[in-house]
Amino acid sequence: MRIASALLVLLAAHMAAAQQVWTLQQCLSRADERNLAVLNAALDAELAGENKDRTYWDLLPDLNGAATHGYNYGRVIDRFTNTFATDRVRTNNFYLSSQVDLFRGLSKQNSIRQARFDAEAAMKGIEAARNDVRVAVVQAFLNVLGLRERIAATEAQAANTRAQIERTRALVEAGRVARAEQLTLEAQLAQEEFNVTDVQNQHDQQMLALGRTMQLEPGEMRSFDIVAPAISDLEVIAPSLPEQQVLDNVLRTHPAYAQAELQVKSAEKSIAIAQAGRIPSLSLSGSLGTGYSGRDIRTVGGPIISDPVVIGATAGGEAVYTRAVSYNTELTPFNAQLDQNLNESIGFTLNIPIFNNMRNRYNVQQARVQHEKVRNSLTGLRNDLQRNVLDALVQQRSAHRQFLAASKAVESGTVALEYAQERYDQGVITAIELNTAKTTLNNSTANLINAKYQYLMASKYLDILQGIPVTL
Repeated sequence: MRIASALLVLLAAHMAAAQQVWTLQQCLSRADERNLAVLNAALDAELAGENKDRTYWDLLPDLNGAATHGYNYGRVIDRFTNTFATDRVRTNNFYLSSQVDLFRGLSKQNSIRQARFDAEAAMKGIEAARNDVRVAVVQAFLNVLGLRERIAATEAQAANTRAQIERTRALVEAGRVARAEQLTLEAQLAQEEFNVTDVQNQHDQQMLALGRTMQLEPGEMRSFDIVAPAISDLEVIAPSLPEQQVLDNVLRTHPAYAQAELQVKSAEKSIAIAQAGRIPSLSLSGSLGTGYSGRDIRTVGGPIISDPVVIGATAGGEAVYTRAVSYNTELTPFNAQLDQNLNESIGFTLNIPIFNNMRNRYNVQQARVQHEKVRNSLTGLRNDLQRNVLDALVQQRSAHRQFLAASKAVESGTVALEYAQERYDQGVITAIELNTAKTTLNNSTANLINAKYQYLMASKYLDILQGIPVTL
């Protein structure tokens, strides 16, 4: 018995964990972590940051080293002994070289400034991608909540119709009303059940759309559900902020617009970088090298004096002798050659661009054209944001008016249905007239729900555009 109770407790805990529901904030956090557009924007920002660091390193001198090992065959002048060699000679060369730009038309400084703008723009790109994801998440989230209200409303109407059918069936059996009244109500119930199924299908599709935006795994989707505060308590009030004030807030805080402004500044630096190609440049270079030759011979020890040898004769015919002197030799060791062959150099190079096939001119012109394109993109984005703000404000005002009208329609429709129900129970009207009153109330209820969520979506969209945290 205790084992069974423990199993039931574990099963209940597992089912509760499996059916864990998500709030809007949790959905937004998950989308920020997993959405591919946000992740790609973060990678772009990482690349831009690396490029910014690289521009700083470009100010420093470079340093390169090299080593060679080779053999010469045939007649060649050995570079270290300056003698002819006709046999195979081994050579080695080692050197370090460095170069630094002293002046290059401020192109490197402008590259640093451009990289800064690009890095900042990439960071703004992350926020812009998150904004797009937030809009999609909030839209799907509110669609699900709205459809759930519609499901509850249509199910309530279907339940009311079922109860009406039971009462009508009793009246038919008592002979007080015709069977046609019951059939009419049953047809109405079939239509209402179809409406329930249709709204449930729309709900399931929106749940899938929300899950895809959050990048949920298939296993997570099977247990995915959401929860939110009661939207029925929402106070739908008339929008009061002026259009220009909202637009100014959006242009001041929207990350995509800030990103576009930084891209314009980056394009301006591209022009300055291209113009630097027309200016003379000055660089400093230096090198340190040494080498080894297989023909580098040195003497070892003192002179070796051998027996005198005849080297000539005097005018009187007497032989002239001299002592023969020779030396022992050896190949100069590797380390010793590296020391004696060490050489250093330093030099300045002034490069004056005179004619380079018009490359500089076309580079500057292309940079200016690109700058104009980026400025046009900024203007286009401003126009898009202005249009989106105006559309959202119009939708918010329209939804507010529709909500007020639908609220009155629901109130009057509810009273009308109650009156029609009383008249139907008294046999004054037919089931068709009763169904007409119910259909009118159903449509008014659906319009009320749609207007409420359209108003809420427009309000949250304006919040996202202005950088205001989204909450329910």
